[in-house]
Amino acid sequence: MNPQRFQNEITPRRVELPGGAVLLEIASPTAQAVSFGVWLRRGSAAETPELSGVSHFLEHIVFKGTNTRTALEIAQAFDSVGAVVDAYTSKDYVAFTMRVLPEFFSGSVKVLADMVLRPALEGKAIDLERGVICEEIQEALDTPEDRLHDAFSRRLYGEHGRGRPILGTPDTVRSFDQELLGETHRRLFSAPNVVLSLAGNLRPGLADEVAEVFAGLAQAEPLAASTVPVPDVTARQSGELILESPILQTYFEIGNLGVSAHHPDRVPVLMLSNLLGGGMSSRIFQAVREREGLAYTIYNYSDIGLDAGLVSCAGSCSPDNEPRVREVVAAEYRRLLQDGPTADEVASNKAQIKSHLVFALEGTHNQMSRAAKNELYFGRFVPVRELVGLVEAVDIEVLTRCATEYFDPDRMVQAAHRPGKR
Repeated sequence: MNPQRFQNEITPRRVELPGGAVLLEIASPTAQAVSFGVWLRRGSAAETPELSGVSHFLEHIVFKGTNTRTALEIAQAFDSVGAVVDAYTSKDYVAFTMRVLPEFFSGSVKVLADMVLRPALEGKAIDLERGVICEEIQEALDTPEDRLHDAFSRRLYGEHGRGRPILGTPDTVRSFDQELLGETHRRLFSAPNVVLSLAGNLRPGLADEVAEVFAGLAQAEPLAASTVPVPDVTARQSGELILESPILQTYFEIGNLGVSAHHPDRVPVLMLSNLLGGGMSSRIFQAVREREGLAYTIYNYSDIGLDAGLVSCAGSCSPDNEPRVREVVAAEYRRLLQDGPTADEVASNKAQIKSHLVFALEGTHNQMSRAAKNELYFGRFVPVRELVGLVEAVDIEVLTRCATEYFDPDRMVQAAHRPGKR
């Protein structure tokens, strides 16, 4: 795939609004919808331990009413025009997104702005939401792979915010009162912390309308980030992490610290994760599931965060199969370290990754999200031709070096959630 193929890719129009918020605009005249997102530059990883879960709590509570609209009126306003609204919190950012037909955009964006900028933060709603989120936390604890992943992340990231659950804990969630949430909201939604991203069938002047609607962004000092140092990627760990619960399957993660979004090895690490366990033809999938029938679910992934990351092979199997699964995974890792990837594997994985990059160009929602994430992670728009060039530059020598640095089976944490007592 020739990077020159994407020379005509449209770069989003970027405007810095008064106060410091950034507005991104991608016009697609042939699109049938408009996608819009309010993105916050901080996620749960930036929270202090005392505020663990507060970003996620605010993501919930803004839907519970404003100074002029009840929660039901907000829901009815979106549903009555067929708007698709979503919100989610990650360790790196918080997002509120909307997809709507062009003729309904003006009214819908006013409702969304009212919701995120002027939440009522009413006492009874806060009390109810504490209960809802504590139920969500309990549900996560009852989900074996979620419980294991949280423990696995804590083992690798230590006291850094990436090692804490996005949801927080019951204790922190119960401590969030109206005063704390109001002050945190004001600083979390401060103008310098906000990215507004707009894509699709945009009539002239629509971006100016968005800027006007969001002129009410707080001019407050953003929340101070946690001061815990980022884990040293070279200080990799080993050993076991074992949880037990009254479950039937054994859930496992085998991995270690990886790289951040700004690390020069991020593309080869992503490629190696895909080569090992990213698809049906990958080494781990073929060895564990297809050749030996040891597991239904097994895959590799690479969590590449804003300031840190991890690599892991994860899945589930019958308890009796766990020792053999570990042996097979370790053997495939050692084979990769010893022999390196084949030329065919390199070509195949480059094609897969480049295809996924191109797929991300399709659809207004993908375009809106991609523009926002580029701003959040890199402070600029990264064109596909540049990404394709980075993928093309990866060779067998680079992959072999990164395999030794990040996928040595003797320097992995072996984490398992096994059947047993709670």
